[in-house]
Amino acid sequence: MTRSGSGADPDGRVAAARALRTPAEAIAIYATWAASYDRDVFERLGVTGTDRIADLLAEHVPDRHAAVLDVGCGTGAAGVRLRTHGFVTIDGIDISQPMLDRAAATGAYRRLVAADVHEPRPVPDASYDACVSAGTFTTGHVRPSALGGIVAALRPGAVIAWVVASAVIEEFRPALDALGLDVRHDAVEPIRRDGPPEATMLVARLPTG
Repeated sequence: MTRSGSGADPDGRVAAARALRTPAEAIAIYATWAASYDRDVFERLGVTGTDRIADLLAEHVPDRHAAVLDVGCGTGAAGVRLRTHGFVTIDGIDISQPMLDRAAATGAYRRLVAADVHEPRPVPDASYDACVSAGTFTTGHVRPSALGGIVAALRPGAVIAWVVASAVIEEFRPALDALGLDVRHDAVEPIRRDGPPEATMLVARLPTG
C-alpha cells in the first residue's frame, strides 16, 4: 500500500473526526468513512504513524507469540504491520463495526470486538502481553479515563506502544504517570510523510507486580 500523499484533509473528514463529542457521532462518521478510510489516510494524507508505532512495538516485544491488543484498530493497518513482523495473536477493538469489517478482511486478527473503551471491561482482564494504538489517543476520541480499563486487559509487565497526539499529551500525562510505567521510548515524532513532529510515540512496560 502506498503511504504518500498531499497532506490535504480528504473532504474535511479528519477535522470532523478530531471534533467528535459523543460515541454516537463517532459511530456515524466512521460508518460512512470506512470504505475510503485507508485511501484517504494512508495514500492521500501519507500517514506513517501507524507503521512507526507497530515497528516500535515489534522492537520492544521479541516474543512473536505474545498476545497483542490493538486499541482503536480501525481498518486494521497496525495489525497488518504487526503480521509482517511475525506476530500471530492480535485482537482488535474499535467502536465502529464497519471499520472492524475492513479489519477482518485483512486476515491479521484473531478476534475483533466492537466496543467503546470508556465502557467497563470491553475485553477480558489480564489477557494481553502487549498493546498497540495509533490514531486513537487524540482529540475527539479516547479520554484519559479510558486508560484504566485498557490497562486492566493487560498482564503485569505488558508493553504498550501508543501514539498520543501533541494536542492531548499534557491531558494524558497525569494518567500515564499514575500507571508507574517503565518508559522505553518517549519522543515527539512526525506521523505523516514529510510532516512536522506532531505526536508522542510512547513505548513503555507496565509494572510487573
